Amino acid sequence: MKNKFINKNKIINNIREIMMLCALAVFIFASYEMTNVYLDYEDGDNDYEDLESIFKVPDVSGETETKVDSDGNIIIANKNEGAKWVWNFDDMLKINPDSKGWISQGNQISYPILQGTDNEYYLEHTAYYSENKNGSIFIDHRCKDGLESRNCIIYGHDMLNNSMFGSLIQYSSKSYYDQNPTFDIYVGYKHYKYYVFAAYETPAIGDTYTYDFANDDEFHAYLEACWARKLYSTNVESVSTADHIITLSTCTRHDDNKRFIVQMVRGEEVVDENNQ
Repeated sequence: MKNKFINKNKIINNIREIMMLCALAVFIFASYEMTNVYLDYEDGDNDYEDLESIFKVPDVSGETETKVDSDGNIIIANKNEGAKWVWNFDDMLKINPDSKGWISQGNQISYPILQGTDNEYYLEHTAYYSENKNGSIFIDHRCKDGLESRNCIIYGHDMLNNSMFGSLIQYSSKSYYDQNPTFDIYVGYKHYKYYVFAAYETPAIGDTYTYDFANDDEFHAYLEACWARKLYSTNVESVSTADHIITLSTCTRHDDNKRFIVQMVRGEEVVDENNQ
């Protein structure tokens, strides 16, 4: 009888050890995967930080100071510190010919807008063509007129560190919209202010992603449907068939079959003196 108890305890201990080893293996694997995800995020962020730095130039506005160096040369020094961001479409095209413009919103979003020959490549490649989970901000390849389309559909990943389009889902809150009602969109060489008019969730496949309209009536019906879906009222009073709109799309964090949408309408052109 004693041997039976000993054998039973030995079996229980063995099972416990196996379970502990399995748990440890799962923990190690999960840690490994999380480390890879973090490193991938970091690599992607570094790519875009390097890219953005290309458009940062010394701030030469404001006061200057005249100095004479030890050799008697007259030097006019800029007293401003730091740099300012100045868009240069030609430079962006040299880096990636698929570039169509740039999307910017404060410190949250600042990325080139690309458009490839499909909707797959830029899901996992940066503007430098490097493979990365961050992917890129890109236009649906079916939007033939790019950023000049009536409804330009733009995709971006919902990254957990809020990079790329990770901040878009915050538009589910009216208070977030109140603080961030506009985007700056560089369309080729031009700079426009865009005004958010709708934010809502939608099925991953549906008429929100309509990119072509046979006539004004179809486009009007589409705009009416989007207007009806919005979660709250915005400062935009109306959108007409004469307007250009952009539909930003990203994943939700609770349902793989849903997408979060932010739609905005083109407003005034912004004249950048430094780009003249």
